[in-house]
Amino acid sequence: MNFTLSEEAAEHAAAIESLVDTAFGPARKTRTVYQFRDGIPPLTDLCYVALSNDGDMLGSIRFWPVLMPDGRQEVMLGPLAVLPNLRGQGIGKALVAHGIAGSRAAGFGGVLIVGDRRYYAPFGFREEKVANLDLPGPVAPLTFMGLEFEEGSLSRVDGTVMPYREKAEQAV
Repeated sequence: MNFTLSEEAAEHAAAIESLVDTAFGPARKTRTVYQFRDGIPPLTDLCYVALSNDGDMLGSIRFWPVLMPDGRQEVMLGPLAVLPNLRGQGIGKALVAHGIAGSRAAGFGGVLIVGDRRYYAPFGFREEKVANLDLPGPVAPLTFMGLEFEEGSLSRVDGTVMPYREKAEQAV
């Protein structure tokens, strides 16, 4: 499958929202991770889209700021969305790899995710990296995991990860 990855642009917003609705349905707004997105802008420098040669939206990935219990900002991956009829063709994996590289280059110590262990473990996400962390709500049947770029950036922190509302207020 031929596609290109590029930074998300303002003109992609409606297509991304439609794609995420198609991929996850309306129940997505009731999940714990949604509170990390509701009213908080994503980190636009870390949001990417996969486009067809004709410019059609095939997939997207976004990253959001989160407040660690020790007061630092880290990032949470999600949602990752790919058109249902194109899943399994490498679009999602390319977006995740690109997003991880961007997060590392941006200087973050690690990335958090609530997702499918089988899908994200090959990228290095591990539950033990967040064993001392929790979220303000349930994540079952999905799994809370982390990927560290700097040793201990996630695994040596205890407490509840919260939405980074201050970042949203600064961005306005």
